[in-house]
Amino acid sequence: TYAIGEQQYVALLVGAGGGAASGIMGSKVPNYGWKYGTHTRRLVSFALDGEATVPDQPAPAFVVPLASDEFVVDSDLAETGMYEYETVCATCHGPGAVAAGMAPDLRASPMVLSADAFESVVRDGARQFRSMPKYSTLSDADLLALRHYIRQRAEHAGP
Repeated sequence: TYAIGEQQYVALLVGAGGGAASGIMGSKVPNYGWKYGTHTRRLVSFALDGEATVPDQPAPAFVVPLASDEFVVDSDLAETGMYEYETVCATCHGPGAVAAGMAPDLRASPMVLSADAFESVVRDGARQFRSMPKYSTLSDADLLALRHYIRQRAEHAGP
């Protein structure tokens, strides 16, 4: 809370993200329909006796993992990719490949289906302008294992 002159205000950060998105709450956020790119986090500041209204958020939206008949998951590669994912990707994209709204849910990303597109984003930094870091030290084998893990998670996603 804060005051300007005699007027008291309350300020709240509203929306999914931050520490909650990468912790225990992260896996629950998608159940409420909070989706990256659809809903926004914002700082709402208001006076208790104010009369303005906060603009509505879009209706709840749920991630739909992409289906692919062309990408055949190798379970051994997926197991290797799980370690890479949890150490490199999970902080932003969610533990278990279930994103909590602060970054895209990779189970629904067409980038994962293309080795070239995935490399361009993950290793070469094609999305740095959107805060996706570049992981230039990941090998071709690391990238392949990551793709298999993410696709495995997409195939095993519940409704």
